[in-house]
Amino acid sequence: MVSSPSSSSSLAFISFTLPPSRYKMIEMNDRVPTFKMATIDGRKPYADGDQAQATVINSLELVKKCKQDPSLIVVDIGAFLGDFGLYAAACNCQVFFFEVQPRMVDLIRTSISLNNFSTSRVQIIQNAVSDLPSNSQLTFSLSGGTTTISNGTLRISTIRLDDVKWPPQSSILMLKIDVEGFELNALRSAERLFHEKRIHHLIFEYTPWWIDRAPQKDLIPYVEKTLSAKQLFALDRRGKTVYGPLTRDVLNQFHDDHVRRHLQTDIYATFIESNENSTLRVQPYNAHIRPYLLLESKFLAIDQKVELMQHGYSEKIFENHEY
Repeated sequence: MVSSPSSSSSLAFISFTLPPSRYKMIEMNDRVPTFKMATIDGRKPYADGDQAQATVINSLELVKKCKQDPSLIVVDIGAFLGDFGLYAAACNCQVFFFEVQPRMVDLIRTSISLNNFSTSRVQIIQNAVSDLPSNSQLTFSLSGGTTTISNGTLRISTIRLDDVKWPPQSSILMLKIDVEGFELNALRSAERLFHEKRIHHLIFEYTPWWIDRAPQKDLIPYVEKTLSAKQLFALDRRGKTVYGPLTRDVLNQFHDDHVRRHLQTDIYATFIESNENSTLRVQPYNAHIRPYLLLESKFLAIDQKVELMQHGYSEKIFENHEY
C-alpha cells in the first residue's frame, strides 16, 4: 500500500506493479541520466513543449543540485506516464507524483520498480490537487488519456499542496503542473508553500481559451502578484527555445493574444533571484514571430522565416495555417 504524505488515512490507495504482459518497457535515452519507462504501447510519449521544458530542466542541473542537497524535491502534478518526474528520480532527486488515473498510477509504479528507484525518495499520490478542502470528493471522466471533472465513474479525493506532509526542511526545486485547465486551482492550494519560499521554480500549462476563461485570465496575474514570481518565460511549443523574461508590455497583451489566436504554451516562472551563472539561454519574446503561432507565410518577412528555420523549423510550418 502506498500512502499519501497527508495524515489522513482516506488519502491512502492501493497500486500494483504491473506484470510484464501488461506494459511495454522503453528506454528514455534522449538525455543523461537515462531511465526505463513502462508504457501502454511501447512508444515514447511526446507533447508540445517537451523540448523547451527539457531546456529549463537541464539548466537547473538536477544531478548536481540533488547531490549537493538531497532534501530537494521535484513535484509532477498531472504526471500521466511520469516521464517528467522519472527523469528527476534518475537524477536522484526526491519526487512526488500526483496522478488520478489508476492505469497511469500503475505504470508509474512499474517504472519506479524497473529503475530500482528507492521508494523512500519517490512518492505517488492518487489525489486531485485542488484548492478545495483536502478530502473533498470529485468525480472524473476518463477520455482519450485525459481526465475531466464530470458526472463520470472515477471518484477521487482532493488534496491541497499545503496539506501534504513534505519532508522536514525540504524545498521544492521544481513544481510542474499539467491538469487540463485547472492549474489555478492547484496553485491556490500551495499559497503557504510559496509564501514560505519553499518553491523555487514552476512550469505550468497555459491555455486561456480552454475550460473556464475567467480563472485562466487570472492565472498569470496570480502567479506574478500573489505568488510573487521573480521572472516569467514562455516555452516554445515545438522546439527547445525559452523566450523571455516576459516584459510588462508583453504580459499586458499575453492573455488576449492567446485567446484570439487559440494558442497554448507552457509558462516557466522563477521564485528565487536569478543566478548570473545560470546555463539557461533565452531568446527575446516577439509575439509576431513566435513559432507556436504557426503564422501563414504571407504574414512573415523573409528574415522572420529565416530566424524560425534557424531554430530548427521546416518551411512546412508556414503552410496551410490561418492567422
